[in-house]
Amino acid sequence: MPERFDTVLRAYRRRAGLTQEELAERAGLSARTIRALESGQGRVPRLASVREVAKALGLGADDQRLLLTTVAADAPEGTAEPGSLGRRRYLPYDIPDFTGRTAEVARLAELVGGGTASAVVVSAIDGMAGVGKTTLAVHAAHLMAGGFPDGQFYCDLHGFTPGFDPVGPASALEALLRMAGVDGARIPHTLEERSALWRTTLSDWRALVVLDNAADAAQVRPLLPGSASCAVLVTSRRRLLALEGAVPLSLDVLPEAEACALVARIAGHDRVADAPETVAEIAELCGYLPLAIRMAAARLAHRPAWTVRDLTAELRAGRRRSGPGGNEQAVSAAFALSYGRLSPGHQRLFRLLGLHPGADLDAYAAASLAGTDVATARQWLEELVDVHLLEQYEPHRYQLHDLLRRHTQEVLHETEPPALREEAELRLLDHYLHTALHARPFVAPGQRLLPFEVAYPPADTPRVSDRASALAWYEAEHANLVAMITHAAARGRNEHVWQYTHVLQHFFDIRGRTLDWVSTHELALAATGDLDNRLAHAEILTSLGVACWHAGRYEDAFNRGLAALALCREIGDAWGEAVILTNFGIAQGQLGQSEEAIDLHQQALALYGGVDAPWGEALSLTSLGAVYARLGRASEALDHHRRALDRYRGIGDPWGEALTLTNMGTGYRQLEQFGEAVDHHAQALSLSRRMGDRRAESEVLNDLGATYHAAGRRDTARRRHQRALDIARAIDSSPQIARAHQGIAYTLAPDDPDSARDHAEQALAIHGELSAPETAELTAFLDALSQGPAPGH
Repeated sequence: MPERFDTVLRAYRRRAGLTQEELAERAGLSARTIRALESGQGRVPRLASVREVAKALGLGADDQRLLLTTVAADAPEGTAEPGSLGRRRYLPYDIPDFTGRTAEVARLAELVGGGTASAVVVSAIDGMAGVGKTTLAVHAAHLMAGGFPDGQFYCDLHGFTPGFDPVGPASALEALLRMAGVDGARIPHTLEERSALWRTTLSDWRALVVLDNAADAAQVRPLLPGSASCAVLVTSRRRLLALEGAVPLSLDVLPEAEACALVARIAGHDRVADAPETVAEIAELCGYLPLAIRMAAARLAHRPAWTVRDLTAELRAGRRRSGPGGNEQAVSAAFALSYGRLSPGHQRLFRLLGLHPGADLDAYAAASLAGTDVATARQWLEELVDVHLLEQYEPHRYQLHDLLRRHTQEVLHETEPPALREEAELRLLDHYLHTALHARPFVAPGQRLLPFEVAYPPADTPRVSDRASALAWYEAEHANLVAMITHAAARGRNEHVWQYTHVLQHFFDIRGRTLDWVSTHELALAATGDLDNRLAHAEILTSLGVACWHAGRYEDAFNRGLAALALCREIGDAWGEAVILTNFGIAQGQLGQSEEAIDLHQQALALYGGVDAPWGEALSLTSLGAVYARLGRASEALDHHRRALDRYRGIGDPWGEALTLTNMGTGYRQLEQFGEAVDHHAQALSLSRRMGDRRAESEVLNDLGATYHAAGRRDTARRRHQRALDIARAIDSSPQIARAHQGIAYTLAPDDPDSARDHAEQALAIHGELSAPETAELTAFLDALSQGPAPGH
């Protein structure tokens, strides 16, 4: 009989040496919730709450799975939530009619061995376009998935996709880390750090990674796990001879018998049983390429009146039109046959798909391209999948094979007039822009949005009705949205470039997508300069300055901010000026320039008051309160924070609410009201985790550590600072890394002065680089350590 959830949870908590109250505070839950979970009473626990508890307990992958399993076991039939911690299943669909390749599948299974090898296994599958590399890799991965229970990952590297640059290793690692459950804000900026985090994340996992369509070994090398418990399947049109330790598997066209078997399986055995010689000719005319065979045989399956001889005649005619040649002509002939038999509506949608600059699309985007309704577009897409002109690797997402993408672009330019291509492209751009615009108020309530018109608003849009659905849509379409900006910039569509980036800036911020934030805004800055749109130019400059600050480009951040400030004053943009003054006030406060910070925030507040901007007022009020708290003026600080909290709650901004709550905790700490302080920090921690804001989480944990230390609970304080340090290191947040080291040093000083000195020196190195005010305090602390008894802090 499986163990009960309440029993397992209680055992893990006691093993961690935590009280129910301490676990509640760590997990961002109430103590009453923890007591209810351990009592075994009430409804089945929510998986979101259980995940937070597992994280707070620091459970490993096996313990996490056990805890989640007990939730499912305790749930009445049909009531358990779907999904569980550690189950990362990102493989595309395995086609049900996979045929042949028996020897290759067996070879891969022998190589990989379920993660039991002595070193990470890398198998590099190479072969010509259309030979079935991806299909084989995905099919083999599904067969071996049981040996890799902690995760199966898939990433298309677009090494040879027409119209696409190969995916950079840093971008691929961001996608893989997010699949592995790493919050966006935790993902570092540099390739080396992302690669290290990927290896660390998978270090104790049994995971399988499929890297599809690689350009070369240099693209793949940073994406390889370091653990022998993992395996990697790589596909490429090239032999990756420079990929160290990779076992090559070169894929040729299908043997004749397997090619004929595939024709029969797709077309139907009863349709071809009496004409084996003709089936063999079909396979030959298709060059024994699985892609060409699938297209041709699907045409026969969907034409009941045809015989195999009719299909053969059509293929022969297609080969004559394509001219002499090998496999390329075989694919062209099969494509021409499939495309030529489509209805005009299907043909037009198919060729318009070549205009889409992203990797995949849904029915809403297809409807905008074709100028039809979503139901019709979805039906056409599914029918294109049926005849193997489209691939569907996950529900309701469609993509083109690389070879077929080139064919769509060829027929598009042959048959679609330039004016109609232009109109379809604009409808597509406006579909994504309109939906992003609709979703923005849910993720950035109260923030300014510059007015602009969408020329081609779509008739149907995805359902976005709250913060959760808005963020889900942004995440699902993130790669397409960045592709739209890049494509618009390349096409000189400057209005779309700045409008997209302006709408998306807050999403980039809260999800830790700093590199996209910087790169898209640099494109937008050039676009607004060409347009001579001074208001938009100032807005983009302001946002780019903040992005540069987060990216550690401090000089660029100040220069962008100063340029934006001058422009806002020149054009009379009071809101923009106030935002920039607030940003500078926050920066000056962090650098210890308190009087300058107060002056800047007060200037900003006066400007906000004249433009009715509660979001801006709230940010300046709580930032001003933080400066007063640093100066020891706790009562004034709390007054400003309360006023800010009212405004944030009034506009429904949970990120601002979390910032203000932890600032209030600091104020109560200074008044030695430690219970109130911990309560406010805990509320902030819960909100930060719920929003996935890892920057805020590390800051709140450091605030909690400082409060527990002030209350005399050094061990509890040290644990909070250590958790803050772990997160801050992962997201490369130098200020919070320094704060965590400093807090740990203070808690260790009475018992372990050598360790305390080490942490203090690390904090001093960072604070000194940033010219932070903590430099003098840490120097005095280190001097006191060297002179005898541990200093009191």
